Amino acid sequence: MAMSNTTSSRHAAPLNGPAVFAAPADLAVIGEQLVRLQRPAAVLQAGGPSEAATWCASHELPSVMLVDIGGHAHPIAALLELAALTGPACRIVALGDQHDVDLYRQLLQAGIFDYLIKPPRLDLLTDTLARADDDAPLAQGGNARAGRSAALVGAGGGVGVSTLTASLGQWLAHTRQTPTALVDFDRRKGDLPLLLGLEADAGLASLLAAPEIDPRLLQRTLMAVAQTQAHASPRLQLLAQRPGPEIAFDPERALEIGAALCQWYSLSLWDLPSHRPAGADDVLAHADVRVVLTELTVQGARNTHRLLAELAELGQGGVSQRLVLVASHARHAQRPALELAQFEDFVGRAVDQQLPYAGVALSSSLLQGPLSAQAAPAYAQAVAQLGARVLGLPSASETQAGGVAQRLRAWLNRSAPSGRPARA
Repeated sequence: MAMSNTTSSRHAAPLNGPAVFAAPADLAVIGEQLVRLQRPAAVLQAGGPSEAATWCASHELPSVMLVDIGGHAHPIAALLELAALTGPACRIVALGDQHDVDLYRQLLQAGIFDYLIKPPRLDLLTDTLARADDDAPLAQGGNARAGRSAALVGAGGGVGVSTLTASLGQWLAHTRQTPTALVDFDRRKGDLPLLLGLEADAGLASLLAAPEIDPRLLQRTLMAVAQTQAHASPRLQLLAQRPGPEIAFDPERALEIGAALCQWYSLSLWDLPSHRPAGADDVLAHADVRVVLTELTVQGARNTHRLLAELAELGQGGVSQRLVLVASHARHAQRPALELAQFEDFVGRAVDQQLPYAGVALSSSLLQGPLSAQAAPAYAQAVAQLGARVLGLPSASETQAGGVAQRLRAWLNRSAPSGRPARA
């Protein structure tokens, strides 16, 4: 969402020193330069994007990361994968040994903050770090990186939107190590705090009533979600409020919140109630991915047909906006009332995925703490499949190399000027 990372390090002061992953021959030089700039590295480690990704999975994220792409066969694809783990708030600076203008332009267009020939000159490194502190990309570069957003809504009530949102957020943050924000937009009786083992405060209500969205206020409002009973995950945050009346607010405020979240998180998931209160349609109109949950019943088909028509009237937030239709069996263990083919024929669209019936396993898991999709393995597998769709990952039928190539070609085509296909 152009509305498109907050971690525990973002709620406190971010690590001052950059994280550096480079060839062994360059580490000593870069480390000495950072000491001279009074910004000693948070880590100096031999390697490149893969080593940086492994390190990110178990450490607080720095505000700047220098990553060596020298000799990497697919540097842009590797950096895009890394960027999904760090979130937009971590500025990635690529290090290389090629004086290649085309590569430089492609890196900037992909949202990489800068590209420096290694070992970097002290004055260029100084300027790059200063611009990163001020969040000032090069004027001639591409757009700054921003996260993406997904809006989840049910064609009717009780189809399991909140359970899916919570499970999907846990999978993204804990399994994929993706910085993720959840927004419970049901102000009447939101379920996400309960499902995630938290006590909601007035956070969302305060933001909606604020005259403007202050990033510091947003950071204080978000709640860290527990990964285990021992500690909270630095990758998953929740924005919600205590149940109460839906007090009127300027719908633009929801878009401002979404835009702010996309500056911090790789992905933000919006749990929208089926009655779609004020602001919900604005979120749906601008979300990068719309996930519609329904059930294979006559009423479900009618509601879905109507909802899909209304979503079409909202217009497209961009050529990359996607719709995912999910058939939920949350309330039915037996055979659905409608055959899948009948349902698809009525709504005029294929169902992209089905969520299996999980019985009481999910609700029973709440007796031990936060919701655990692993209590229902088939459901957990479906959540992972949906998560891959939301992230734009290749399907299981694609080879790894083919999937990366397809995503890279898609990115290059999106980045090319209108009417001029990009060269692969």
